[in-house]
Amino acid sequence: MRGRQHHARYTRAVRRAVATVPHYRERYAATGTLPPLTRDEAGLRLHLLMPLGSSLLARRDPGRPATEHLAELRDALRLAGHRTGGREVYEVSLALRDPVRAYGTDWRVLLATTADALPQVSERYGNGGPGPGGDALVVADAGQLRDPGTGALTAAGPVTVERVTLAAAARTRPAPGSLWYEPWLGHLGGVPADCGELHLSASRVHARLLDGATVLTLLRRRRPTFVHVRPEGAGSFAPASCPRHGVPILGRTP
Repeated sequence: MRGRQHHARYTRAVRRAVATVPHYRERYAATGTLPPLTRDEAGLRLHLLMPLGSSLLARRDPGRPATEHLAELRDALRLAGHRTGGREVYEVSLALRDPVRAYGTDWRVLLATTADALPQVSERYGNGGPGPGGDALVVADAGQLRDPGTGALTAAGPVTVERVTLAAAARTRPAPGSLWYEPWLGHLGGVPADCGELHLSASRVHARLLDGATVLTLLRRRRPTFVHVRPEGAGSFAPASCPRHGVPILGRTP
């Protein structure tokens, strides 16, 4: 039943894209198909990936709502086996964002610059300490976790959670507990410690093979709308089912 419902959501997302999004209407009218969308093409045609009537002038566009971003991050953390309720979650980021209280969790930001920035962040958030407490989660890209400016975070006691792209996962197997994150697509899944497989956020992401290539459809994303996107590194993976949990994963191809 779950598989049929998931496929039905995918089918609705494709139909909605063809009916309302200029990029997909053009592609389907020209070829009768929706070929894979790369990051470069998405960057050039971003305005055409907005549904009709939903695109705003750049100066008036408030950007993606924080609630959507946090919902995706929460799902990815859950898949990777991290408890979030009752603890603080910090993202290492290039820009500050006001703290948000959601799902029983305080979601905060740390600047990915130097340790000098941490007292400024703590002062803004009213936190008397130099950074996250011992029970906090700190989510960051691999390079940010190793950066001298944020190295104090890993030594102070919080649990550090590494984010990896599919291209990085194709080169080196992701560490247990890490998250799958594409800067242009968001948080897409996680790697549980008890199986080491790349689990998909199945309520948000659909994966399939299209002309022999793995493509993704983001089921809940509207602005922009992403159907049949092909992230870097997708050639090393194919949709599969986790042998331990029986849920959707991306498995390594031979």
